[in-house]
Amino acid sequence: MAFIECRDLIKSYENDGVETSVLKGISFSLQKGEFISIMGPSGSGKSTFMHILGLLDIPSGGEYYFLDKNTKDLSENDLAYLRNQNIGFIFQSFNLLARTSVFENVELPLLYNIYDKNKLCEEKASFLS
Repeated sequence: MAFIECRDLIKSYENDGVETSVLKGISFSLQKGEFISIMGPSGSGKSTFMHILGLLDIPSGGEYYFLDKNTKDLSENDLAYLRNQNIGFIFQSFNLLARTSVFENVELPLLYNIYDKNKLCEEKASFLS
């Protein structure tokens, strides 16, 4: 079982009736424990690709399997659960909630973790911030 598998992944955007193809048929698989680098020039689709891999965006075509699940068959709640349990993000620019403190930004994902309900999220957030 591949940790991540993409089959002919496509992503395009439409703006004012003009379609722009960003990803054009990407296929690859990544096994648990493997490391890869995504490299390319500015505007080549790296961020778009990472957003799809991170379950923050959906492809326009092709198939994306995460932990042997076809992501197009998953609900928003299923995707949120997979993100919470399996994916960590370090964004190029800050993606903090503006009206909350650093502590609250760290604590928020912990509150959604159903397996940690018996643990103190506040204690964990204090340790991390």
